Amino acid sequence: MSIWSVIGSRHLPASWASQVDSVVALLLARGHRICSGGAVGTDLYCLRSLVRRGSVACQGSSVFVPGGLSLVPSACASWLDRFVSLGGEVVEGSASSSRPDYVAALLIRNCSIVRASAGVVAFVSGSSAGSWFTVHQAVRRGLPVVAFPVDGPALLRRFAGGRWVPCRSLAGAYQFHYFKD
Repeated sequence: MSIWSVIGSRHLPASWASQVDSVVALLLARGHRICSGGAVGTDLYCLRSLVRRGSVACQGSSVFVPGGLSLVPSACASWLDRFVSLGGEVVEGSASSSRPDYVAALLIRNCSIVRASAGVVAFVSGSSAGSWFTVHQAVRRGLPVVAFPVDGPALLRRFAGGRWVPCRSLAGAYQFHYFKD
């Protein structure tokens, strides 16, 4: 059983929640577990999808938060409680409430998500700086990466060692293809 990350923009439009749910369903159907980041937007849509599927989806899945549970967005708190009660794991970081410390902890959290993953699916909207940072970390590690560029493919970021190509099995998604040596 491998773990795939489902991450993305905090500002992902609600109209994309069903697409996040479809990706979670697809990954679970293929025998994977899910990890995500515990924020609003994409992370919350992913968390809701896991909880709605019950213990079979939550067990073996993880949510990484940059600090303690007291620092998670209020919209996520009850969903995280339900996730844990269904067997999911919350991995807490060391962030305090100071802005510089919290931002540094977010980057550490994103790196931890990538290290825990066999692949990454990212829903990016707007600048999505944290999401693109996470995608870059996955590319650096040579992991499979799929991106849904909510605002269009022209906003896909370029990374050394490969290029984005349309994903045949997921409408609107692009897979990062690594150049062969």
